[in-house]
Amino acid sequence: MEKAEKKSKEGIQLTIIEAIEALMEENKINQAALAREIDIGPALLSKCLSRKGNNYFGIDTLIRISDYFKVSVDHLLGRSTIKSGEKPKSNADICRQLVNLISTSTVNVLNVTVEENTYQPNKEETDNPENAFRYEKKKNPYKMFYFSNYRPLPDMKDMNKSEKKKVESDLNANGLYHPKRIEINAFIEYYLKLQDLYKKDDLPRVFFEQAIEDRLNQMRY
Repeated sequence: MEKAEKKSKEGIQLTIIEAIEALMEENKINQAALAREIDIGPALLSKCLSRKGNNYFGIDTLIRISDYFKVSVDHLLGRSTIKSGEKPKSNADICRQLVNLISTSTVNVLNVTVEENTYQPNKEETDNPENAFRYEKKKNPYKMFYFSNYRPLPDMKDMNKSEKKKVESDLNANGLYHPKRIEINAFIEYYLKLQDLYKKDDLPRVFFEQAIEDRLNQMRY
């Protein structure tokens, strides 16, 4: 009974070690750097990652490692291959977020036409499977969502003097710009620039994620 229990523990230990080693390789970080980042002794981490001896990970160490790599503890235990925060949102979740953004006037909506590369059914070649589709550039209408830097105001073209004066008074009091949206646009620009560097392997994933998290934590609104 005790031998079986020990073997089971050793199997779990090996699973944890392999999961952590895979994450370290993926994020290009060594043991010494990881120990420093999660604030534990390098010698302790080295013992935990050793395949020899009876040194097992404590729950506190597992939590620190899972928080650092942004994975669940279940992922380290081999119970889940999906990293926390990476599970795709359902269409319903996405649409609920869009409804909230639209209903609170957080985003602006614009009708746009986008020219796209598409393949369309080739009605003239129905008997030839190889020519069942034809390449075609096609213009499709879409709704575009964007964050305007300017405060939402009514069209002043058909207003009388009194109405225009009221709008101008509001502008004088509150300014022309929407500071919350300006901050969002600045973040989007920052995120896309870092994402481009990350995709080109010019920026390690751990630095990319930390930089984004730091920027999010510094946002005022």
